[in-house]
Amino acid sequence: MIAFDGLAENLGLKRLVPSPLPVAWVGREKEWVPALAHAVVVAERGHAGLAHRLQRQRGSGVFCKHPEPELIEACRRHGLGLAVLPPWSEIAEIAREAQRRALDACFPRLLTLGPLVETLEGLAENEARLVETLHRWTRLPVALVAPWGERIAGAGPVPPELPERPGESSRHLALPAGEALLVAWGSPEALTQARGFLHLAAQVLTAKNLLAQAQRVEEEGLRAALLDDLLERAADERRAMAFGFLPELPYVLALAEPPPIPGEHRLAEERRRRVLQELRHRAAAYLSRLGTGYLVTARAGRAVVLWQTHAPEREAAGLASALGSSVRIGYSARHRPLSEVPAAYREALIALKASGDEGPAGFEQLDPVAWVLLQQSREDLRALVERFLPLEEKLIRTLEVYLAHGGRAEAAAEALHVHPNTLRYRLAKIEQALGGSLRDPQTLAQIHLALRARALLDG
Repeated sequence: MIAFDGLAENLGLKRLVPSPLPVAWVGREKEWVPALAHAVVVAERGHAGLAHRLQRQRGSGVFCKHPEPELIEACRRHGLGLAVLPPWSEIAEIAREAQRRALDACFPRLLTLGPLVETLEGLAENEARLVETLHRWTRLPVALVAPWGERIAGAGPVPPELPERPGESSRHLALPAGEALLVAWGSPEALTQARGFLHLAAQVLTAKNLLAQAQRVEEEGLRAALLDDLLERAADERRAMAFGFLPELPYVLALAEPPPIPGEHRLAEERRRRVLQELRHRAAAYLSRLGTGYLVTARAGRAVVLWQTHAPEREAAGLASALGSSVRIGYSARHRPLSEVPAAYREALIALKASGDEGPAGFEQLDPVAWVLLQQSREDLRALVERFLPLEEKLIRTLEVYLAHGGRAEAAAEALHVHPNTLRYRLAKIEQALGGSLRDPQTLAQIHLALRARALLDG
């Protein structure tokens, strides 16, 4: 690996503050990933804050066209290198050439085979092949990790625990690569040796991802229009074949609801629009990775996601991971003809009402009581509770515990930490308020419905 002094000398730069520190990455300040060690930042005007940031991240120095006196002093104090760029030089051009020479020092044999960036761009067309090649070149375990934590591709003895965000430890380096993470594992020395090369590969993957996003944006409007038409029963179902739908495969429809954003002003409305747009984008990215036919649109402040399915529960869990833990998701039963999309939407809406912190709720997993209650309005549920459960909170809790223990007074009293006589007194008050015996099946059915309605209102 080339040292700061050697790189500055190769480029013909005047060194104001010499440094023997190695260089693994070179780039402009706006391109710098703070998690990268041994970085050299190329800047128009340097300032002391830049040196402080580099020192915290184990950087190597600065190439600067107009260094301030404070920067010179800070570099000396932190042991960082500082070299001056000629006034006529182009920052971007110097950064590219310096990065090429730093990489050349790391991988001289590889660069004799041809332009490195072109080689990586060609490999990036197949992510698994790129990861395998990175593993072969660096001799490190390498993986590409999706935003929802799934391993997209891997080569070498990749550990089971995968990082969730960019950063580094003494055993791994995780770099942002578009929506994914490019991760390598190894000793600090091996990671330092491969750092600049891995960063370049991550940048190539980022560029590829941006291009894919642009292509998806073009297509998103067409997908949304088709799903809107299917919801309104105004679409020719054959149009779905253009988006990868196969007639023999079933589909499910999910509704994804973000946390509420308070406020009626324009700024709040703009935030709601951006959040919904981000949900649609993440859902499309996840389903695109699955390689299945899908459509995404928005309706009533929710993302509407339809995809052809093989394992609905597993895929819905993956969608939840891709969208974030704060997003509630309800999804329909499996359907086959696209003419049933409106029915699937109604099922997803019912399931969404039943969803909570436990994860996505599927319509097929709902019990009959929940299915009936979730079709009622909140006002109807509240009326049901008020009519059949006119009790104070302590008595409601007593009733819940009593029923949970199958009507066994001794067990219920023990669970409530009260004397059995106290429990019997409370039960008598409950029967008096309800106007019926707790042994009467009709009274018990009414209580059960009211308790379920109350839980839905609280949830």
